[in-house]
Amino acid sequence: MNQDLAAHVTDPYAGRTIEIEGKASTATILLILKWLKISHILKFEYFTQLLLDLNYLPLVLKLFAHQDIQQVVDSKADHIEHSFFHFCNQRAHSADKRPAEPSEIEVADESEDEAMPPPIRRRRSPPGPEEGQGDSEGPPKQAVGQPTSRPEVDELGYPVNALPQEPITDFSWRNFFTLINYLRVMQKICKNKAHRNLLLVQYKSSNIIRKSLKIPQNELRLYTLKLFKNQVPYCGRKWRQSNMRVITAVYLHCRPELRDEWLAGSDVDAEVEEALPLEQALRSLTHWFNFRQYPDQLPPETKAELQNQQDFFRRELEKLEVWNELAANAALAQNEGAGAEWEQQGPATSGPSWG
Repeated sequence: MNQDLAAHVTDPYAGRTIEIEGKASTATILLILKWLKISHILKFEYFTQLLLDLNYLPLVLKLFAHQDIQQVVDSKADHIEHSFFHFCNQRAHSADKRPAEPSEIEVADESEDEAMPPPIRRRRSPPGPEEGQGDSEGPPKQAVGQPTSRPEVDELGYPVNALPQEPITDFSWRNFFTLINYLRVMQKICKNKAHRNLLLVQYKSSNIIRKSLKIPQNELRLYTLKLFKNQVPYCGRKWRQSNMRVITAVYLHCRPELRDEWLAGSDVDAEVEEALPLEQALRSLTHWFNFRQYPDQLPPETKAELQNQQDFFRRELEKLEVWNELAANAALAQNEGAGAEWEQQGPATSGPSWG
């Protein structure tokens, strides 16, 4: 087992495999959620309940907490020599006419003809130490081994350091896609659910997902701000005062609804009290929907138990009918007894005979 784990860690393609698995799994979950919401809303709610019961929220928050988001985005596990287009380029020509791969041309150390000029370089050679010192107009060169500065933005989206003049094309698009899907699934689970948003507040997710706001990517920032918007009504006044920049970013970038009371104007105490009963009522509703729509998929024991529970109202109605019959019989007996007394008292109370 340890040997397999060590081989997996040292495998240069293990990172690429993990990226592909994360991308495929998160995209599949997101597509299933979208399809279920269009098919029937209770199917969508049942699937979100399954994700919530499987600890999706704490696991994703733990994933965000134990990794550097910027480093994950900057990492790239693809090998160009094994890419699809490189494969096609290598086999686009015949074997005898295949051109040589372009590479850095080095100056020949020993030439047969000293009078022959050196070959023309396809690329400019890096400047030496003397040239680097003499060229004071160019940008400062970073030392070897020093990490390149990553572009960062603050909560409002303003750049913290100097942004590169050219677009950044060397990044891990799979990790970007996976992180955005994680946040989108969390948003679909917790949207308009007070009990689940209280779980996010309890897990202190605001301190964990705040790191995603530093990355200058619009969709990643948007879904992070939406998760902040869900938690703002249930956070205290002290948290709001210390996170006014985040609240301002939510106001600027998140689309408002017609009756949007996420910042003020709602009875938060009443929502907190009703959060758990509403969650339980929603689970009961999805349970009965599954029982009515898919009775054949349930095991026999569960089906018999649910059938007994469903017959509760029938038994209560039968009891009401029995009581109604007993009440009717009692009333009939009482009427018959009153009639018999009237017949017995009739001759005794009759007037004197005038014969």
